[in-house]
Amino acid sequence: MFRFWRKKSTNRPRTGLDLRLPDVTYSPDTHITRHLFVCGLHRSGTTMLERYLHANYALSVLRADVQQSEGQFLQDVYPAALEFGGVGRFAFSAPMRAAMGALDDPVTCNTRIMEGWRRFLVGDAPMLLEKSPPNITKIAWLRRVFPGAIFLIFVRDPRAVAGATQKWSQTSLEELVMHWNAAHSIALDEMGEDCHVIRYEDFCVDPANAVARSGVAEHLDPRANPIEIEARFDRFEDRNADYIARHNGTRYGRGAWTAFGYDI
Repeated sequence: MFRFWRKKSTNRPRTGLDLRLPDVTYSPDTHITRHLFVCGLHRSGTTMLERYLHANYALSVLRADVQQSEGQFLQDVYPAALEFGGVGRFAFSAPMRAAMGALDDPVTCNTRIMEGWRRFLVGDAPMLLEKSPPNITKIAWLRRVFPGAIFLIFVRDPRAVAGATQKWSQTSLEELVMHWNAAHSIALDEMGEDCHVIRYEDFCVDPANAVARSGVAEHLDPRANPIEIEARFDRFEDRNADYIARHNGTRYGRGAWTAFGYDI
């Protein structure tokens, strides 16, 4: 079950070794030379995608006792999304944009972030795979901090994302669709040749084909022996229908979703 924590802020970031998982072998000395960032909102299916990529390609990952092992919780350079409203709200946040704009020393940011992440590295591959929902609004900033990075934008029907996250955001479905629009409008503005796109709906039909068609596989080395995926992430089912039904046929017209092939 997904957990979206809303703990109060503390002065000490939760990046201590006490967050290591007991059944995981860590590799803090792995030399990371490149980064692959998965970019997608909460409940877009990014954890499922991250597990699939790690299982099938030579990628190092982060594993820790934080929500879905997301890197946003394992560093002390930029605040996590929950500091700016959390699920279904953060992309609207002007303070978040201001906070990121103030982080204007990419070399120092790179060093400090990797100091935090390194203690939770798993694997010996030189490319690090990281996923955090706020990545969808940080592509340009991450590009400056991690030169040569690749960005994999994972999109899901806005109505499904809204329906799946409403119980955490406590906002209306319409507001959540607009939040999807805000986040992906930022991504569209910041997209470049280093960005690849996969739709959740296509991935659920044929994961290997969706990854291949996106072009991201050209940058990755397949594993000779794929890793077994955790049981809760190894079923690629399109579960949009029930969430879309909650909108009772509402039509939203054109938006950022149009660029990704959604007619809603």
